[in-house]
Amino acid sequence: MENSTFLASDYEKNQIDAIKKLLRVYFSGDIEFSKNFSSLKPNIDNENLKNVLDKLDDKLNRNDLIRYVNDINIMAYNEENKLCFMYDANRKFTQERKTALENYPPNRNYGFCLDKWINKCDCINHDTSSDLQNAIYSTMLDICAEEMGILTVRISEDDYDWTDDHAMEQLNEVISNIRKGDFC
Repeated sequence: MENSTFLASDYEKNQIDAIKKLLRVYFSGDIEFSKNFSSLKPNIDNENLKNVLDKLDDKLNRNDLIRYVNDINIMAYNEENKLCFMYDANRKFTQERKTALENYPPNRNYGFCLDKWINKCDCINHDTSSDLQNAIYSTMLDICAEEMGILTVRISEDDYDWTDDHAMEQLNEVISNIRKGDFC
């Protein structure tokens, strides 16, 4: 499950909780947590999505995608600004994720820096039994959300300590950069 907390370490859980508190304050409460992605009615028949997923697993079919989209929970979602926030733990930076990212359609606004995420996949190269599934979920969210005009703001585990006293300043900077189209 995308951003599943049952696999999360205590550190990850603390970071996610801190980010959620900051987002609640930043958006004056106008934010939904753990929103199921399927409720936004993404287009899983998206040709761009199919092309990327074929690079990961060419045996995926529409029924698989229907099942997967129902498994994706968004950490935080602000409808007014069409911003979706996701926390990516280091275990999400895998070769499967790299393969997907390298095949994303170019010149799109995903809400995060593709090159940075690809480089993190190279550097961290985590290896678990859920690598393919996590790559599929992240890809579905990124590509379908972008098609709907929603930016997926991906926050990496090593980006910042969100429990720090100056975390709100960091969040302000992240969102300001996103609004300017500066994802890297």
